[in-house]
Amino acid sequence: MTADIARKDLQAIVSKSVEGGFGPGAILDSEWDLLRKTLNNLLATRDWSGIVDLRNLFTPLLAADSAWGIPVIQLLDEKAIEAAHKLGAAAELGHLYGARGHNLHRQGFHRQAISSFEESVANYHKVGDSFSALKSEFMTSLCYRALGNRSKAKEILTNVLERADHDDPWRGNPLQVLAWLFQDDGDLPKSEELLREVLSLHEKATDGDILVAGTLADLGEVVGLQGNYPKAREFFLRSLSILDLYRGQYERQVARTKLKYAQLEMRKKDISKALLFLDEADDHISSYGHYYDLMWRIELTRAMIFFRMAQLKKALSKFIMVLRFRRFIRLPNWLLLQQLGKYLLGRSGLPR
Repeated sequence: MTADIARKDLQAIVSKSVEGGFGPGAILDSEWDLLRKTLNNLLATRDWSGIVDLRNLFTPLLAADSAWGIPVIQLLDEKAIEAAHKLGAAAELGHLYGARGHNLHRQGFHRQAISSFEESVANYHKVGDSFSALKSEFMTSLCYRALGNRSKAKEILTNVLERADHDDPWRGNPLQVLAWLFQDDGDLPKSEELLREVLSLHEKATDGDILVAGTLADLGEVVGLQGNYPKAREFFLRSLSILDLYRGQYERQVARTKLKYAQLEMRKKDISKALLFLDEADDHISSYGHYYDLMWRIELTRAMIFFRMAQLKKALSKFIMVLRFRRFIRLPNWLLLQQLGKYLLGRSGLPR
């Protein structure tokens, strides 16, 4: 097979993977074998530029949530970073480390994600790309918040917002995390106010659908915590309707919205519906098997439901699973107890 034919077939894999209604699960093992063979050939010939180009070919797939658990994709990402180092390609390293940081954070490996984002920032600064560096710097705020260091997260957000253009829709991203911090403090009206501003900014962004869907889920959670259940349901359904347009691409986001929806139904004491949404969230996320930061929250919500139903054995088994997931991603148990206490008081949700 010639290089041109191989590239054409690989492009077809990418196109098929990102097509709404399919996703990476639609790709046959034989098709992934072509990627493995192409990567191995490039490694054998020390074609470092070719490896980076191959990784960039798969950027549309890797930009979604659902591909990072595929072994050959992980290998491609690893070898592309090694190749970019050999080439001394700082701009590529800024992009690749930034993408890796996003992946690690989504899985729950927040400390490793911080290191990756810091590498991204350093490399972007080498080529004078200050805005891309700012975006990677911003992402560390999410990681610090997830690790319980909220003061560090707020410090980063304050710094980022001072440097971000006021008329840039991207500003919605740090404002959204700031809204989460207000929610953590129990200031739900302020969180809602900020999230509505964020929604307006995301709606102005180019290709901002997924950002809008995530913000709608956050608004559903916050207004639900304030007791406005009909409005919360409206926000959740709007979020899911957007994500349905990209079926198969953002399974983590779908699971995230359904988890928050399940928590709303739990507060309404509609246990059967809450458990149904949790099962659906689990179905969306479990086939990829590596988004531990979301998986422990699904199991924790199940544990709370079973505890309320006085099914203590089931509740304990689910809580043990929570601890196992958190131990795997090295999240401290004291932080869980702190977050759970706030959640049970109705002051906040759990970190997303």
